Amino acid sequence: MNPFPEWLAEVAADAITVHADAPFAEARSNQWSFGLDAGQRAAVTAADVEGFIREVAVARGRWLAAREMGPMQFYCWHDAQIGQLRFSLVSAGGVRSVFGAPIEPVSVLHGVVHEFLGAAVPGDPLRVWVLTVP
Repeated sequence: MNPFPEWLAEVAADAITVHADAPFAEARSNQWSFGLDAGQRAAVTAADVEGFIREVAVARGRWLAAREMGPMQFYCWHDAQIGQLRFSLVSAGGVRSVFGAPIEPVSVLHGVVHEFLGAAVPGDPLRVWVLTVP
């Protein structure tokens, strides 16, 4: 069973918090996390996961554009400690400031997706896919 369509609807309907002067509050308020159970993991492909993440980024960009807000940075990473895919939004330029450890911003989503699916070893520093929206 592919959970992504249901999850996408939930995320797309959620409001975005914009507080450029409070990046930690902004990041926490806009964060979502998802994990797959064994059945879901067997039913989805890397392309499904990547498509979901990209669709979420587009939906978040549409939400901001409709309200004439932004730009913001959408960012996504694999939290290896709990096996979750996480993403959030912060005002442009703030991604590095919300992590307590060094990160490696990446422009290719493939590595983050494969880490999440267990097909790649998590990077050090943490790989974070970053995209400016809208």
